[in-house]
Amino acid sequence: MFKKLVIAGAGAAGLIAAVQAAEEAARRGLKLHIVLLEKLPRPGKKLLATGNGRCNIANVNASRANYFNAAGQNPAFVQPALQKFPQGDNLAFFHRLGLLTKQEENGKMYPLSDQAAAVLDCLRLRLAAPLPANVALEISAPAEIVGLQSRPGGGFALALAGGLPAVAADAVILALGGLASPQLSNSRGFDRLLQPLGLKATRLYPALTQLKIAGPLPKALQGIKFNGQVRLCQQGKCLAAEKGEVLFAAYGLSGPPVLQLSRLVSQNFYDNPRPLPQTVELDLLPAFSAEEILVELQSRCGLPLALEDFLTGMLNKRLGQQLIKLLPGRSLAEPASALTAGDLARLAGLIKALPLEVSGVVGWERAQVMAGGLALKDFDSQTLASRRTPGLFAAGEILDVCGDCGGYNLSWAWSSGRLAALSAVKYLEEQL
Repeated sequence: MFKKLVIAGAGAAGLIAAVQAAEEAARRGLKLHIVLLEKLPRPGKKLLATGNGRCNIANVNASRANYFNAAGQNPAFVQPALQKFPQGDNLAFFHRLGLLTKQEENGKMYPLSDQAAAVLDCLRLRLAAPLPANVALEISAPAEIVGLQSRPGGGFALALAGGLPAVAADAVILALGGLASPQLSNSRGFDRLLQPLGLKATRLYPALTQLKIAGPLPKALQGIKFNGQVRLCQQGKCLAAEKGEVLFAAYGLSGPPVLQLSRLVSQNFYDNPRPLPQTVELDLLPAFSAEEILVELQSRCGLPLALEDFLTGMLNKRLGQQLIKLLPGRSLAEPASALTAGDLARLAGLIKALPLEVSGVVGWERAQVMAGGLALKDFDSQTLASRRTPGLFAAGEILDVCGDCGGYNLSWAWSSGRLAALSAVKYLEEQL
């Protein structure tokens, strides 16, 4: 008699869970029927959007320090999954599926082809390949889950939208993803969906998203990129700092260091009636000290330059002109020789710490991941099984685990998806 495992959500965690469950059942000789339910017409659509279409598939440095719960703490909960399925093992797993990868800066891993579609195709093709007689696999899409209840005699009943027949299951893996990028997610209303099972979500807020800056940024800055450092400050204290490419946009700021800091901004501003004032300080030339910059500026005062060109060669020309405009009483038409010692000191300070008032984050539509999720205390970190409901497991973003920018969230999806699948198969075998 076949046991039935339903995987709710065919994103990164759900897809790899399906492959792992099929392989584990085949190895154990367990008769297993796997049903993968996906709300969108095509599985893995969000995966195609990762890494700007390149898919930062993993980070080989993934550890507890790279993950945060809704309270901003590094949860020990992630350690068993990351240790059972470290990133080297996950990359070897993908290699067995035919995917070649390459390592770039800071441990980031990408498909050798630089195509996110290659990652999805390798998973899809493996799921479409012939399976041994004791394993059956079915993908149902679109199939939106609108109800999930445990049955009195064991197992689960899943109600589907659109008049589709309900699905019975002996075990369920929740891999619904998060609220980020809602057009690509399965998880709308997941907290209400899971209430009948006694599961509760923490506070939820968008992470790895862009920052909004108070007041309109000058149009002259929009589209300008620079490699620098971004410091997030609150009540005179630097909360965190990140280096990398920063982009000025109509709404505020974007770029990897901005996305990395956005979790702390979102935690402060999102759905918070009393957020604390926050600012970002942009170091436009992190390779130089304020003293070195001041010496360079002093030397430029002797050049036959108008102030509109005073910083040309040091900074983007338009960015440099906006800094000059911040000097009281100065115009771009004045000669460089008009600058006083006070002007030069202020200009050097602006280059090292250009202050901008933060007003929040752009939000769910552009967020890459969700911070918060199902409370970790309700799940066993060793198996990812629910402590309340036998046969229920969870993996990926739906849990209260949020990773840093740089491949860490997919690293968690792969490791947790594989652990949940392994645990679910073991559980079903024990029920025989």
